[in-house]
Amino acid sequence: MTDLEHKEHAADHGPNFQTYIAVFIALCVGTGLSFLANLFLGQGAASFWIIMAVAVFKATLVAMIFMHLKFDWGRLYCIVIPVSVMAVMMMIVLLPDSVFYWHHLHRQQETAAESTGH
Repeated sequence: MTDLEHKEHAADHGPNFQTYIAVFIALCVGTGLSFLANLFLGQGAASFWIIMAVAVFKATLVAMIFMHLKFDWGRLYCIVIPVSVMAVMMMIVLLPDSVFYWHHLHRQQETAAESTGH
C-alpha cells in the first residue's frame, strides 16, 4: 500500500489531529466573534443574530467532526432517523396534554375567581 493510498484510507475513517486542531481554532475564533459582537454591538438584534449564526456554525462543526456525523453517517443514520421519528411522535402525543392543561388551569382560575366573588 503506497503512502497516498494509506492517507486516503485513513481519511475515510475519521478526522486526524490536524482536523481537530483546525476545529479547535475555529471554535475559539467563533467564541471570540460572539464576545466581540456583544461587546461592540450591545444586546441588540444585530448582535443576537451574529451570535446565533456563530452558535449554529459551532454546533455544526462539533456535530460533524467530534460526533463523527461527517465520517460515520452510514453507520449512524439507522440510529438517528428512528430517534428523530420517535421525538416527533412524542411531541405529537404530548401536545394535547399541554394544551388541555392550560385550558383546565384557566377554568380553575375562573372558577376560583367566581367563588371568591372577584
